[in-house]
Amino acid sequence: MAEVLALNEKVLQEVVSLPLRNDRDIDNFWEREIRPLFNLESLFFRVKTLDGNYVNYVNLDNGATTNPFAQLKQYIDDKLDSYGSVHRGSGQKSIITTQEYDSSRDVIRDFVNSSANNYVIFSKNTTEAINGAATLWAKRAGKILVSDIEHSSNLLPWVTRDEVVQYRTQPDGSVDLAEIENILKAHQQKPENERIKLLTMTGASTITGYRPPIYELAALAHRYGAKMFADVCQLIQHEKVDMRPDDDPCHLDFVAFSGHKMYAPYGTGVLLGPKEFFDDCYPYQIGGGNLPYITRNLEIKRFYTERAHDPGTPNAMGAIAIAKAIHIIESLGRKRIANYEHSLVEYTFTRLRQIPDVKVHITGEDIAHVIPFDIDGFDGRLVAEILAQEYGIGVRAGAFCTYEYIRKLKNISDQRDLEIAAEVDRGITRNIPTIIRASFAVYNTFDDCDRFLSAISEIAQNKAEHYLSSYQQDEATGVWTVIES
Repeated sequence: MAEVLALNEKVLQEVVSLPLRNDRDIDNFWEREIRPLFNLESLFFRVKTLDGNYVNYVNLDNGATTNPFAQLKQYIDDKLDSYGSVHRGSGQKSIITTQEYDSSRDVIRDFVNSSANNYVIFSKNTTEAINGAATLWAKRAGKILVSDIEHSSNLLPWVTRDEVVQYRTQPDGSVDLAEIENILKAHQQKPENERIKLLTMTGASTITGYRPPIYELAALAHRYGAKMFADVCQLIQHEKVDMRPDDDPCHLDFVAFSGHKMYAPYGTGVLLGPKEFFDDCYPYQIGGGNLPYITRNLEIKRFYTERAHDPGTPNAMGAIAIAKAIHIIESLGRKRIANYEHSLVEYTFTRLRQIPDVKVHITGEDIAHVIPFDIDGFDGRLVAEILAQEYGIGVRAGAFCTYEYIRKLKNISDQRDLEIAAEVDRGITRNIPTIIRASFAVYNTFDDCDRFLSAISEIAQNKAEHYLSSYQQDEATGVWTVIES
C-alpha cells in the first residue's frame, strides 16, 4: 500500500505513457493563493485505511458538497457572537444580523449580474428553491419544458405540480437548439394552457459536467413567449453565471443555486427571479414573519417585498456565509479558478482513459469539473468503497438522481427499465444503473490526481474477483461493505 500511495509521477508516466507534468506556475498558484484559503486540518484531513495506516484524505466528491473557506468559518463564528433574530427586534443584535442578512442579497445580485428588479429569495437548499418556483408557476396557464438530463431537483418539482413537456436530448445527453425551437414553435399556436410558459435547464450536468447553452436557450424561450429558468447549482462555483440585463434576449429570468457547493457551510439555497412575478403570486409558504397583519376576519395582509417569501426565522448564517464565500471567490478570480480546475481535470482525464479496462463516459471536448467512469467487471459502488477503505479517496458512485441520463450512458433498454422498476417496487434497488464520478474543486492538487490515478490503475489490474473475499454486497440495496474479520 505504501508503495502505491507513494507512486511518483515518473512511475505514473510509465503506467499511462504520458509526458510528465511540469508547470511551476500552477503549483505556485495553489501554494500561494489557494492553500491559505483553507484550514490545514481540512486540506490534510487524516483517515485510517484498512491496512491500519493513516493517509491524507483526497476529496473527489466535490459535486456533492465542498469544504468551507477557513476565513469564512472564522467570520461566521465571530458573527454568532452578535447573532439576533432577523426582522423581529429593535435590539442591537437583531439590527446587526438583519442588516448583514439583507445586505447579503445585494452581494448575491452583483455576483450573478442580476437586475435590481429581481428578488433574492433564500431557502433551505436548491431543491426547496425550485419547489417554491414550481408551486408559483403552477398557478399560471401553460406548460413547462424540461430536459431529460435534469437532476431530480429540477425535474420532480415541475412534474408533480405542473403540466410538463419533456425534451429528449441527444444520445450523448447534449442539447439540439433546433429541436428545442421546434417544440416551442409547435406549442406557440396552441391554446394558452398548452403553450410553453417556462423552459428550465441545468447549467451543468451533475454526471458529466456538460454545460447546455443556457443563454441561447433563453433567447429561444423569449422568442416564443416563454421564460428561462436555470438550475446553476453545479455551475456557479466553477465559472461565471451572468443573468444579463432584463432587455437582453439571452437574459436568464430565474436562477437557483446553493451555498454548500461553493465553499460556504450549511445548505442554504438561493432563488432569483423578477419582482413582478413574485408580487403577483401568493407566497409558496406562509407563517410568522412574512406577513404584516391579519384582520379579525382572518383577512391576510401581505408584503410586496422579498419578505413575503421569507417565512419564519431564516437561516441568517447560511445567507451571510454565501455572501462571504462570494467575496472570497471574487478576490481569487473566477477565471483563475476555472483555469486551475480545468488543468486538474484535463490532467486526470487524459491519463485515466489510458488505464486498461477503464471506460470514461466523456469525450474530453469542452471538459468540465467532473469525470464519470467505470472499470470493466466492477460494480461502481464497489470501486467507490475500495477507494475509500484502502486508499482514503472519496468519490461517489450511483445514479446521481439523473436516471434518464444514466440510462443513456448505460444503454438501458425499455424492457430492462421496466424490470428495474418492478424490482424497486419490491424494495430492491441493487440493479439501478450506476457510474462512478470524480468531481474536482479548487483545493484539489495534482498529488490528489496522481493518488487517484494510481489507485484506479491498481484496482483495475487486480480485477473484481480480488476483492470479493474482503467486501460483501447487500442483496437489496447493492451497497458494498467491508467484511469484518
